[in-house]
Amino acid sequence: MVQNAGAETAPRRVLVVDDSRAIQAIIRRILESGDMEPVQVRTASNGAEALDQVDSFRPDLVLSDWHMPGVTGIEMLQALRQMGHTDMAVGFITTETAADCLSQARSNGAAFILHKPFEDRVLRSAVKKCLRGETTPASKATSAPAPAAVPQAAAAGPARAAAVESVAQLQQLLFMHLGTRSYELNKHFDEAPWVEQCPQLVALYSSAGRKGAYALGLLDAATVCLIGGMAAGHPPDDIRKSIARGQPSQPHVEHAKRFMLALAGQLRKRTSTDVPAFNAAKLSSQPFDKLATVIERNNGRSDFELRLPGIGEGRLSIFLT
Repeated sequence: MVQNAGAETAPRRVLVVDDSRAIQAIIRRILESGDMEPVQVRTASNGAEALDQVDSFRPDLVLSDWHMPGVTGIEMLQALRQMGHTDMAVGFITTETAADCLSQARSNGAAFILHKPFEDRVLRSAVKKCLRGETTPASKATSAPAPAAVPQAAAAGPARAAAVESVAQLQQLLFMHLGTRSYELNKHFDEAPWVEQCPQLVALYSSAGRKGAYALGLLDAATVCLIGGMAAGHPPDDIRKSIARGQPSQPHVEHAKRFMLALAGQLRKRTSTDVPAFNAAKLSSQPFDKLATVIERNNGRSDFELRLPGIGEGRLSIFLT
């Protein structure tokens, strides 16, 4: 049957719930581009805001983060079910990987679970299936497959294993936190490393079944200001002033810690059983006490220079211990 040329299909309604405006913007761009059918997108910064909008907006699909201030993603999902919205599709886009949390999402009827960072095509595919009623069981949903690791440049120093799985995925992770693609991430290697400079943000990672630290991540003060300042939505001039002082503000540090938490998913697995996990991060006024040993005996290393034109540049390094 030929469809009436004058008839228009009403756009499907999608509610995006995330406390990061940058992530909201990324998801909106993905849903409003490519081969997606027309969608109407609204946003909320936490579960409470989302619940306030549900009855008036009546979304066909809710895309939610897990960890948010106030009402979390899982609490929002449980509230929706208790409110009688038993058929409303809810998908999670999150850094949460704990088995008990994912099981809790499935038991409450989550349509799918994608892990940050994700590929545009994977999110579009999951959303299209939900909107067509072809809901992917959460137990079978997967995050974006990691592309093959980008080899280290031969001229960048002696051959060595990388500490991150994929530079491309690391770039997307930075995009999520910076909220802009106007940055440069260049591989950088220096035999006399910057990593003894202070202050620096030191992040420690572990892996189940291994004793001691699995990896060490380092951001210099400028990179903390760049990532933290952009994620916090601070004006470029304020970020430049913080870099000049060499002292990140507390909001800069907290947002940079979130980046380091998400970085756990980008660490290279040395064996198939490794599950790298974030332990803690701290802004330190002196070098990590075992830094020299880590540098000398690392099992993988990735060094980068991060540049935001017109704002500043900094360094970040990751070592597998």
